[in-house]
Amino acid sequence: MQMSNGEIWNTIRPDKTELVAKMNYKLVPYTDDYYQFVYDLKKTVYRQYVEECWGEWNEAVQKEMFDRFIDSAKEDTHLIFSQGQVIGFYNGTTLDDGSYEIGNICITPEYQNHGLGTQVLRDVLAIHKAKDIHIQYFKQNPVGRLYERLGFVPDGENDFHYVMKRFGETD
Repeated sequence: MQMSNGEIWNTIRPDKTELVAKMNYKLVPYTDDYYQFVYDLKKTVYRQYVEECWGEWNEAVQKEMFDRFIDSAKEDTHLIFSQGQVIGFYNGTTLDDGSYEIGNICITPEYQNHGLGTQVLRDVLAIHKAKDIHIQYFKQNPVGRLYERLGFVPDGENDFHYVMKRFGETD
């Protein structure tokens, strides 16, 4: 008897984490064809935090900030594809001191909380394991617990973000 994906997921783990985390994904370099997708995803993922910090989502201001972001980060931005469709984006860059900074790992809501973003993060950490790695996140975002489990330690904060660092591994 053949089971549907839902039945398979429920027999493996009710929250589907195990199966989704093992899904294949690939990172594809960003092109401007995906400008609207990336903007809309950032808006979906971060709007709540922006409104909590600044009281409102000002579309014109956010669009201007996004334009500056994508202009400066497009060479370091990758789309996350799984099962033939784009489901997120990732950006990170090597800093002048040789360390690495993760800017964003954004996953569409229907793929969130199933381990795929964590898998992307683990893979990025493995690729850059010899470097110190920096990441920051909105203070309201509970993702800090995940970062701690993956070896990040507090490295400061500003009004709206916590900053964390993971020290590079030495051989």
